[in-house]
Amino acid sequence: MAALTLALLAAAGAGSAFAGTNGGGLYIEDQKSDLGRQLWLADGMTYAPVKELAEELGWTLSYDADSGKIAVSDEWGDKLAFRPGQSVITYNGEMYDIPQAVKVRDGNAYLPLRLLAESMHASVGWQNEEQASVVRPVEPYVVQSGDTLAGIAQAYGTTVKALMARNGLESQKVEEGRKLKVIVPEFLDPTTADLALLAKIIQVEAGYEPYEGKLAIANVVLNRVNSGKFPDTVRGVIYAAGQFPPALNGDLLTETASAECIQAARAALDGENNVPGALYFFNPKMEPAKAKKAKAVKTIGHHMFTK
Repeated sequence: MAALTLALLAAAGAGSAFAGTNGGGLYIEDQKSDLGRQLWLADGMTYAPVKELAEELGWTLSYDADSGKIAVSDEWGDKLAFRPGQSVITYNGEMYDIPQAVKVRDGNAYLPLRLLAESMHASVGWQNEEQASVVRPVEPYVVQSGDTLAGIAQAYGTTVKALMARNGLESQKVEEGRKLKVIVPEFLDPTTADLALLAKIIQVEAGYEPYEGKLAIANVVLNRVNSGKFPDTVRGVIYAAGQFPPALNGDLLTETASAECIQAARAALDGENNVPGALYFFNPKMEPAKAKKAKAVKTIGHHMFTK
């Protein structure tokens, strides 16, 4: 563990600046944890120190000097790997975007509490009386005779698609006795898998714009996905050649999205579209000739949204 701490200290210079307020108390199941004093609230998220939370919950920590990645793994075979300062993770061998970059404070890596806990198959709740987060490790569910995937999903407050993605299922048929992982991290849920990447492109393109402008940027991306003129995925649109320079420059690998950018991305994914038909946006003051010829849908803040 000493080697891991030294590795984190070495990485601190590359980590995101960390400023925030106390993130409230913490319970591990029904026991109040002293670790609550180390929780921090920043970017609209409660962050937890990875090393300390892993030790308290019995997760395994490791550090790969060649890749510079810190990894956390649990007894169920899940493995979450990340680099301080980056907003992409590797989970069970696959890469995913997350909304906030991994932060470093006093030589320790911090991740959003919910992301870290759910990745290790633990639920996160809230104890209102003491204003405390509650983390509960959850054992995989053993399928019983007569069970359906829909029934299991309902019992655990998730969806069939999310359970299928979490467990690598190709159909809804599940055999009796099979163990199913029922805690699904947001980045793995098909309904929210695009949220982080969409929020980060909003941040770099419209971080200082009003909320309506942020929502409009998200909808330009989604309008393109559905247009038949661009790639048909959020990732494909954002990383298409010549479209979003911050993506191609690698800026999204370290970007942190604000709470409002995340809110705008979520609203757009839920179907709220304030610029229907708009496929492009630009600053009309910077390109006045283009603005005169454009088929404008709406102007919001510093951006004109056009067909």
